[in-house]
Amino acid sequence: MSRAGDTSPTGDVSPKSDVTRDGDAARSASRALDQAFGPGAAIATGTAPGRVTLVGEHVDYVGGHVACIAVDLALTVVVRPSRDGGWRVAGLGQRVERREPVMAGDIGDRLFAVAQALHHSGVPVLPLEMAVAGDLPASAGLASSAAVTLAGAAAMLRLAGRRINAEELVTVALTAERDIAGIPCGDLDPRAIVHGREGSVLALDCANGSLQRVAWPWPAVALVVAASGAKHDVGGEEYRRRREAAEQACAALGVPTCQEIGERWRELAPELRPRGRHIATETLRADAAVRALEAGDVAALGRLMDESHESLRRDCEVSTPRLDAMVEAARRVPGCHGARLVGAGFGGSVVALVDQGAAKGCAAALAAVSGLNEATWLVRPAAGVEVTAADVVGREGDRS
Repeated sequence: MSRAGDTSPTGDVSPKSDVTRDGDAARSASRALDQAFGPGAAIATGTAPGRVTLVGEHVDYVGGHVACIAVDLALTVVVRPSRDGGWRVAGLGQRVERREPVMAGDIGDRLFAVAQALHHSGVPVLPLEMAVAGDLPASAGLASSAAVTLAGAAAMLRLAGRRINAEELVTVALTAERDIAGIPCGDLDPRAIVHGREGSVLALDCANGSLQRVAWPWPAVALVVAASGAKHDVGGEEYRRRREAAEQACAALGVPTCQEIGERWRELAPELRPRGRHIATETLRADAAVRALEAGDVAALGRLMDESHESLRRDCEVSTPRLDAMVEAARRVPGCHGARLVGAGFGGSVVALVDQGAAKGCAAALAAVSGLNEATWLVRPAAGVEVTAADVVGREGDRS
């Protein structure tokens, strides 16, 4: 099992600091840039972490509550002015070149979209050459798309010598993904990636934009993440259908967000009832997860993660047979308190809440089902872009 900055499955050996890891990613991205497009001007760099949801999946786009963390797996983007006015991106096994920063369904989309979004917000962005590197896996349900968008934004802000506040950065990321790239995502991913703190869980209210930070209370309890091998795609048609059904359920009940549904999901037409039940109960589970963290009740949080998975499987219908098998395998490991799919589903990963000493065994059990021995990670709550890029990302009202 591997973890960023950590070669030990129990977390007791940390030969590389996060600073060293990010430096390695920047050097890798710089090499990729030079190899793909030749040497060029000086670069600017940005890094952004991934996200793991503990409880609160498929509710952000209908104003629900979410308990989540930024994690110590990240992507780094390096940018430099284009030598000839073309737009170029290399990394993650892809290389793209365009005369204009338009969408084409490849790695360039998120970075070209954020360049456009920054430009629309008043930050001038000239044609760029860019490269991506890091240890956050793509298409694994860990918000790699939002991470590359936000890492690119931080790099572009540094190159332009500009500074925006954290909420403006979240808005830029959402504009890039939703309005320009056309991905029907909620605000969970950018908010978690921007506002995360080391050692803390974020409790997000996606209706009013407020957040609360709750300390991770268990030094001897870990989170193990394992990829299923099936790629998750938040831009896919099935994700769109889940969002549409959730919005229809709220509209049918005449409520502005899923927080107001309560037991009224029972009033919905049969075809909407399961989706309505999921969004109503999942936002309540997120509230209960915060209480479990505050009380230090690891068993309660584990049960809520189990219940979340069952609701995602039964009512939201976003799990897969492999994800279900991985969840069951994790739950059978002594010392595992709970497990669930993480991200929007239809593939992606599983996250398990385990005693530290059981982490290696849980990772092995998950890998035995997925067949991916190198795709398990021990993750921890990590700092978001608001902290790691404080030179270009300020607090509310801070812009220059």
